[in-house]
Amino acid sequence: MGETLADKNQAYWDHASQDVFKAKWVQDLQNQISEFLTGGVDWIGIRPPTDDNSPQTKLMDYACGNGTVSRYLHPYFSKCIGVDLADGMLDEYRATAAELGLDSSRMLAVKGNLLDPTVTSTEPALSEDELNGFDLVAICMALHHVEDIFLATKRLAERLRPGGVLLIIDWATRDLSNETGQQAGVKTTPSGSENHHHHHRHHHQMHEIIDSNHPAAHTISHDSFSKDQILSLFEQAGCGESQFKLADRLSPVPGARSGEMQLFWARATKL
Repeated sequence: MGETLADKNQAYWDHASQDVFKAKWVQDLQNQISEFLTGGVDWIGIRPPTDDNSPQTKLMDYACGNGTVSRYLHPYFSKCIGVDLADGMLDEYRATAAELGLDSSRMLAVKGNLLDPTVTSTEPALSEDELNGFDLVAICMALHHVEDIFLATKRLAERLRPGGVLLIIDWATRDLSNETGQQAGVKTTPSGSENHHHHHRHHHQMHEIIDSNHPAAHTISHDSFSKDQILSLFEQAGCGESQFKLADRLSPVPGARSGEMQLFWARATKL
């Protein structure tokens, strides 16, 4: 069996973890995401902690990297579990936990791949109970590195309790063919073209793509996602009450065609 996309991501990000978070554009991107997370708690559907008698609440930060989601949402949960394939990224997650003064009972780093058709055990080995019943499962800036996005979304939704929330943060598809610099901040893919996946494009549309010479290009499966794609993923994963919104400003991305891309935030509830 040849090297899978997951293998490529594991190898690349294990090494790249040492430097990627030092890049200014990555820091700016994480700051933008943090603004959304701290200001979007109600929109996401997170209930603030009540009293000492409330049941334990759990967050899964999937493909956690250095734990941006856990960093800003941990006050709302009894426990955060960060899952990643790359040891280097898990070291970054542990460093974030240490910076926040949280031990592994509050913020635990776990090595594993929960998206494969055949799920293997994690390191440390967690029970099925520990890996299920989450109040929130988030995948932030990682879905575009996943080969089978339909299976991935389904697998993540399966980890939720009924009524739990699945949160996806990633790049939105933009049609650049008619944009000017001033329009770019508000113009997104027209509804008529949202039905097309990133690899099925009309010749007159110029979508945002990552330069094939970018060091991480070989780890990317999808340049971006349309609203229709994401809502379809939610539906097929057995989730409803879906919401999707675009970031209010573009994000500098050195490897992108126009040098900028647009984030989206999407959430749905497990039925």
